[in-house]
Amino acid sequence: MKMKGVFQILLLLLPFFVLPGCRNAEGKDIPFPEDEFADGDLAFRRGMGIMSRVVLAADEKGVFSHVGILKRIDGVWHVIHAVPDEPEFEGDVDRVKVEPLASFYAFDRASRGAIMRYDCDTGILRRTAEAAAEIAGRGTLFDHDYDLDDTTQMYCTELISFVYGKQGIDLTEGRRTVANLPALGGIYIMPGDLTGNKNLKLIYQFIR
Repeated sequence: MKMKGVFQILLLLLPFFVLPGCRNAEGKDIPFPEDEFADGDLAFRRGMGIMSRVVLAADEKGVFSHVGILKRIDGVWHVIHAVPDEPEFEGDVDRVKVEPLASFYAFDRASRGAIMRYDCDTGILRRTAEAAAEIAGRGTLFDHDYDLDDTTQMYCTELISFVYGKQGIDLTEGRRTVANLPALGGIYIMPGDLTGNKNLKLIYQFIR
């Protein structure tokens, strides 16, 4: 069997492995260590749907299919992220939205997750979260064309790269992924293009 085939099988099996300490003796998830989080931290997740599997098949550098940015609002941690096919109400459109961290990591949405922080001044991190909130507040739509040259609409990694870029930080360090799959063809920023940055520090992770 070719190595790529082995890799894809391992990706499919990952959701069935549990990270020790992720759950308590009763099988319930341990609460997030919220005191360790900060505005501007990145929330990565491995999704459960078909599109998540397509992203993972294309992104040989990573194990996550989606990413958002943390911001504390009224004492509650929220994730700002650009996402398709997750309407909050009837008639809702695909857009950059803000939702509670617990919802972002809900059992039917995430089999794996990680909070990572870029090693820089906290003021810079805070401004990235504020910029993302402003983009969400404008009702910015999800970019189904995945066009990095058009910032009037955005997809998940594009949003993260954009708000950090505003602070002079290139999270991708120039990395791009060329995908040649039936459902995904072109040049993209994948989650693995972000996690490859050595200045990202792991704050928290789980595997269900």
